[in-house]
Amino acid sequence: MPAVQIRWRETPESSNVEAVGWDEDMNMYARFKGGTVYMYLNVHYQRAVAASRAKSVGRYFHEHIKPNYKAVKIG
Repeated sequence: MPAVQIRWRETPESSNVEAVGWDEDMNMYARFKGGTVYMYLNVHYQRAVAASRAKSVGRYFHEHIKPNYKAVKIG
């Protein structure tokens, strides 16, 4: 089974989210400042890019990602 390639985008302005990533299988990833990583299933990469570029990454997550996509803790 080939390794999943995750494209990460750092979010230095966020107080909680260190980086947002996405893969070719339409999964989005969030790496939080404490080191925890979550994978959000079936998120189109454009939504992930929008999250990484949001003025408030945390607010974007709470409004658009968490209530709409299943999350799996992976790290």
